[in-house]
Amino acid sequence: MHRASMPVTLSAPSCAWLRSMHPGPAPGKVHFHLPLQTGFQGHDSRIVGQKQLQACTSQGECPMRNPVSALAPLLAATLLCLSGTALKSAEHLPASQPGIAAEAPVPGSVERDLNVAVALLLQGEVEDAVAVVRPHLSQDARAVDLLFEAGLAMLGSAQTTPPSQAETREVFLDASIILFRAILAEHPDFVRARLELARAFFLRGRDGLARRHFERALAANPPAPVVANINRHLAEMQARKRWSGYFGMALAPDTNIGAASASETVELDVFGQRLPFTLDDGGEQSGVGIALWAGAERQEPLAPNWRLRLGGDIFLRDYSGSRFDRLGLGGHVGPRWLIGPRTEASLLLAARRDWQAGDPSSRSLGFRLEASRRLSPRLSGRLGASWIEKRNDESTHLDGPSTDLSASLSWAATPILQTDFRVGWTGERPEFEDLHSRTRSVSFGARAALPRGFNVSGTLTGRWTGYEGPGRPPTNVLDGMPREDMTRSVRISVLKRDLTIRGFSPQLSVTHERRGSNAQQADYRRTGAEISFVRQF
Repeated sequence: MHRASMPVTLSAPSCAWLRSMHPGPAPGKVHFHLPLQTGFQGHDSRIVGQKQLQACTSQGECPMRNPVSALAPLLAATLLCLSGTALKSAEHLPASQPGIAAEAPVPGSVERDLNVAVALLLQGEVEDAVAVVRPHLSQDARAVDLLFEAGLAMLGSAQTTPPSQAETREVFLDASIILFRAILAEHPDFVRARLELARAFFLRGRDGLARRHFERALAANPPAPVVANINRHLAEMQARKRWSGYFGMALAPDTNIGAASASETVELDVFGQRLPFTLDDGGEQSGVGIALWAGAERQEPLAPNWRLRLGGDIFLRDYSGSRFDRLGLGGHVGPRWLIGPRTEASLLLAARRDWQAGDPSSRSLGFRLEASRRLSPRLSGRLGASWIEKRNDESTHLDGPSTDLSASLSWAATPILQTDFRVGWTGERPEFEDLHSRTRSVSFGARAALPRGFNVSGTLTGRWTGYEGPGRPPTNVLDGMPREDMTRSVRISVLKRDLTIRGFSPQLSVTHERRGSNAQQADYRRTGAEISFVRQF
């Protein structure tokens, strides 16, 4: 962790005061599920019951060069006061630390590791301290208490750091984020820690991550004043949003890259006879590719409730010389209207250019309408509509407009379980009338945060497409009836949220998709996977 070389002076609390604010745990019981109080007064205040912890020495002041190490006596005092009956020793502390009594250490692996963790925290080695404590987080409340109190101390010191010492402030915030994340990895239902993590991200300026955790905390049905203050945070982030972006990459094995039918023959009517033909490029083709996606957006203020959105995105999927390689570039621009603290809408001009197997394949231009509203602390909804005119470089018979309508609801059942429901309708009108189609779609998804740092999610999707005609060979209905397709897919993902590399966590996703059709060469099965790194927390 980066450390700022700046003296920090903090005054001293008493152990009795600490104990009165937060008595030690009863033997054999875990008490880290603290009740939410009503004193969450915004990003400059704490929930009632949060300890106003400060570093201390017997002289009452302690200037130190390392801002994290400045909290050393605080962390030692916290551990001693919260776990006095089990951890009565401070002999593990450096002899140079004043104001700490030295007694014989208490034997046992838990006590020994907590002692080591305190020593590491005294040295500012936050990540190493977390690594030592992590094995005990699921079974010993003292481990949770230690990280939680240390996180509160780091966060409180960040708030009192002058704006001129921005580097020091970031050190404190990053340390608190590490500590709260470690707790939530094992106890995702610890709402108080989630609120403090959200507040740390808010102060750090990482609004997307802060919003995610604030919204999950709302699912715990906190008291009305807490809800009001969370909503103020959300409204402030909505108003101050300027830059946003995303990036991801993955290995992508697929059993059927081109979504082709298993059959390699097609029947065609020739001179009044129906004859079978073999397709040169027919049949399934498997492979392992690389996928990459990224995007960024800038929002420029136009008026108090208006922003100008300007952004772009890129998508790449490469299969080493395959004709299924794809590259897409997109851009959008348009106004965003902040209708209220819980409602917004955008109207965007969108353009896109696509390539396949290295050659230009299509281009499109159109409009997209987006609207969202938080209907309640646990329920939010989104509406979308678009009209796009598409032109193809080779398959010109597919040129034409498409219209897309969608509506979705997201419900936070609990802070660790979220569900999503979406319905959609798409209409395409290419030049050939028998290819005009209408597609209805329904999807249901759920995401759960589990102990041991795992997130598990699943999505079920169904799509029904009806055409006005039988289609065109080789994907046509032989008896001349209108073509009908039904596509079903299931996607399961597992994320290890507590394992991060520069803020990215590994995720494994598996998707199985199957389409049935009354047209030849239109049905297929495919199973694909993605081993990716995604941004979490």
